[in-house]
Amino acid sequence: MHIIISMWVLAAAWRWGDWKQFKQYYPTMLYISCLKLLYELVSHEEHYEWHLEPDFFLNYTGTVMLHTFLIYPITTFLFLSNFPMTGTLSKIRHILKWTLMYIIIELLGYKLGRITYHAGWNGWWSLIFDLNMFAMLRLHYIHLLWALLLSLLCTLFYLLYFGYLY
Repeated sequence: MHIIISMWVLAAAWRWGDWKQFKQYYPTMLYISCLKLLYELVSHEEHYEWHLEPDFFLNYTGTVMLHTFLIYPITTFLFLSNFPMTGTLSKIRHILKWTLMYIIIELLGYKLGRITYHAGWNGWWSLIFDLNMFAMLRLHYIHLLWALLLSLLCTLFYLLYFGYLY
C-alpha cells in the first residue's frame, strides 16, 4: 500500500504540481517532514498513537522514510500548488478535499492492516488531526511564525492529552 501511494503521489506531482514555484513550497515541505520526524522521535516505538505497518519490500524504517521524505512533502507540494487564491469558501473546500483524501486512504490502510491505532487514537482523531494539519500547512506557507507557534501549542495538546508527558 505504501509503495502504491508513493507511485500515485509522484505521478500526481508530475501532472498537477506547480514546478515553477517549487522553491516557494519547499520550506513547508521541510516543515511537514520535520514534524513527522519529531513524532517518530517522541514516540520511538514505545508510545505510538498510529503506527505505519511495513508491507512488501519495506521494513518499518523504510516505510517511515517513504512517508517522511516522499509522501508527506510531495502531498504538501500538491496541496499548496493547487490552493485557490481567492474565495474563503474555495479555500475551505480545498482543505476539506485534502482532509477527505487523507482520511479515506488512512481508513483503507487501517482496514488492510497497514496502519494501526493505539492508546485511544482512532479515525475521528485522525480526521481532526488531518484538518489541523492541512490548515497548518497553509498557515506555514503564508505566516511561518504563526504556524510555528500554533504548531507548538497543538503538539503540547497532543502530548498532554495522549499521555506522552506523564
